[in-house]
Amino acid sequence: MLDLLLEPTSMFIKGGIKAFRKSQEHHNLLIAVQDRIRREVKFNTALLQEFIKYQGSDSPEEFLCLTLIKALQTEAFDEISKGVLPLSMFFEQESLKSDFPKWPKKETEKYFKWMENIITQYDLLERIYHRIKLTKTFAEGKRVQGNVKYIQFMLIGLQKSIANTDIQSITNNS
Repeated sequence: MLDLLLEPTSMFIKGGIKAFRKSQEHHNLLIAVQDRIRREVKFNTALLQEFIKYQGSDSPEEFLCLTLIKALQTEAFDEISKGVLPLSMFFEQESLKSDFPKWPKKETEKYFKWMENIITQYDLLERIYHRIKLTKTFAEGKRVQGNVKYIQFMLIGLQKSIANTDIQSITNNS
């Protein structure tokens, strides 16, 4: 993925942000980056669904729960974050409450309160990966820590938000 970023990064540095946003390279990279993150988010959502299902069973095994948490992926996010191009350029859309699951009211209200400073997809993406990395760090210490349903809630919201992103309008309105 980093090799995909070399030419666009050069364009960005030479021509500035406005010129880069109007380029076909930006458009192509936007599609590639969002799709890569979307696939990672979808996999992580499925892992957490299994974790929640298994953790709620009559005899959850701590080892299996830790294994599921440790399997959460951050490779796409980490790789893209290492580039010179700001990750926020690829996730500029506003994060909408309608993108999130309709879970029990009390639970949903609590999560939205925790997310009151989340405005854009990028803000949400950053929060998700911060929470995933913290949760994985505790799992490395053989401890399940953190609200996994909250992470799942945010992942579902981001996945739907990315799916609803109108890439054509982003590139045409720049």
